Amino acid sequence: MGTGLRKITLSERERELIALLSQGHTDVAAAEQLGISPRSVTNILRSLMDRLGVDNRFQLGLALGFLRKAHAPGAAAGRPVPGREGTTASPESRP
Repeated sequence: MGTGLRKITLSERERELIALLSQGHTDVAAAEQLGISPRSVTNILRSLMDRLGVDNRFQLGLALGFLRKAHAPGAAAGRPVPGREGTTASPESRP
């Protein structure tokens, strides 16, 4: 049974931008780090939104996170993703 998601390939620039934004950088700060204009950041994000069929940045973040999990090694077989062991908190460990 498939996930029903289209697999998309991200360019190196798209991956770098997503990484910076996910670390909390603003569009302007990310643009400076990448040596591009803030307008280019907007254009890259709009292109990703169009390719994924989402309407806003929140949906883009959800879609990228879901795609990452869906295409992670071991995810399809229901196995834990390497490097993610022990990341689920049990109800007893919550404050």
